[in-house]
Amino acid sequence: MELPPALVEALRRVRSVGAITGAGVSRESGIPTYRGEGGIYDDPEEGDRTVDALSGHTLSRDPDRTWRAVGDLARRASGARPNAAHEALAEIERKAERFVLLTQNVDGLHQAAGSRNVIDIHGSITATRCMVCGLDGELEREALVAIERAPRCDACGGVLRPGAVLFGEMLPVDKVERLQEEFYERMPDLVLVAGTSALFPYIAEPAVVAARAGRLTVEVNPERTLLSGVVGHFLEGPAGDYLPLLAGSFQ
Repeated sequence: MELPPALVEALRRVRSVGAITGAGVSRESGIPTYRGEGGIYDDPEEGDRTVDALSGHTLSRDPDRTWRAVGDLARRASGARPNAAHEALAEIERKAERFVLLTQNVDGLHQAAGSRNVIDIHGSITATRCMVCGLDGELEREALVAIERAPRCDACGGVLRPGAVLFGEMLPVDKVERLQEEFYERMPDLVLVAGTSALFPYIAEPAVVAARAGRLTVEVNPERTLLSGVVGHFLEGPAGDYLPLLAGSFQ
């Protein structure tokens, strides 16, 4: 497996990188994707139940159900470790003059691999916030995988909410502002998209805008998406195969 010579040559001129990742990057760590064959939403009925349980509406009415669904996601990710794709992105960050990683993933594997400038736009599966006093906190993964009821705040006794963005909720304003600054106001030389179906506009548009502006754009995916015909280079295959090759091309 090799990179196209034209892409290798273009990478030599890259100084700043904006990477965008989705669930496909963590699939090689044993965490199921959400969509596609074998994904969490592969079974329509089960998928609908999961979406409903992981919604802001359900959290407000039945927080125990929401937390049981969060615990199920945590069990699916139990024991997962960063793979070659996560490690390659951390390597690119070390080599690039400027790097930012926008991820849809809530598993924390990018940070575990050493990535530092991360916009986890959907939050973290282990983070918590009290719905009464607003105190932020963190749950141990061991407690999360066994959870059956909504945890309570140590400070006030209020119900805690997951730190991940739930269905029907707005994205965090501060993270949207960071996305705007990093990908639009200071557009990177390279926008690299890996392991995402790019169905959400805030995930796809940075690559579309960069391509139209003449920046280097690369997509890595096992199958084609709506972005594949827009980016300058589409690399068909697993992120764990191609991202280390891309990392090795940086000086």
